[in-house]
Amino acid sequence: MKYKLIAVDMDGTLLNDKKEITIPTLKKINQILDNGYVFCLSTGRPYAGVKKYCDLFNKDIPLILYNGALVKFSKQDKVLLSCKLTSDQAKRIIDIINKYNGTFIFWSNEKLYINKVNDFTKKYYTISLVEPILLTSDVIIPYDDITKIIWIEDSDKLIEYQKTVLKDLSDVNFFTSQPYFLEFVSKGISKAKALEMIGNYYHLKKEEIIAVGDGCNDILMLEYAGLGVAMENASDAVKEKADYVTSSNEEDGVLEVMNIFMNE
Repeated sequence: MKYKLIAVDMDGTLLNDKKEITIPTLKKINQILDNGYVFCLSTGRPYAGVKKYCDLFNKDIPLILYNGALVKFSKQDKVLLSCKLTSDQAKRIIDIINKYNGTFIFWSNEKLYINKVNDFTKKYYTISLVEPILLTSDVIIPYDDITKIIWIEDSDKLIEYQKTVLKDLSDVNFFTSQPYFLEFVSKGISKAKALEMIGNYYHLKKEEIIAVGDGCNDILMLEYAGLGVAMENASDAVKEKADYVTSSNEEDGVLEVMNIFMNE
């Protein structure tokens, strides 16, 4: 089977630890684009957090953003999917986090809101590249216009919360993208569902698709694709679901995948 589309996670996958796409990897991406392959970014980031990377590619590419809650293209103003939490869902999630005095951020219309300024939110800001809006008493929370909420906490606490206080939250999807990021999106939303939509757009079978990732939020995408690839730096849980394990994000693992599986 000839693979025709590759969907790639960003942080911990395509990007090295300096948040860069290496020159050899970028050169290969543009080469496969010129040869008619489809290259797709699949990330929890908003569009603002991927635009500077998209400007490096010589063609318009599909984007899976907010872990699948938004599917659009990098250059043309074309949206395939946009799904937000309901007002009731957003309120319940935020109320739960506040009950435990937690730190959270959320995205609304490409704007980043935070409830606290601390090391957690400062670190998220360096990833998102968007200046946050601090939730003060005079800021109205747009409950009916929230795409994604992230509860930021120590990983051990998040594991416990998922087993206890969140076990009855059945009408939304939640998963960890990083051990300390617990993300909430609308029910049914995932990178896998978004990838299926993009595959249908290009009239491709899932057997013609490669997916590459390192996080728990990538597992469904890896299972859906014809070839699911885990990074060497991924957890054992992710590697167990993969068909192939490539080199780490510090060793151009994505380049390795393209060289092996997407050469003419």
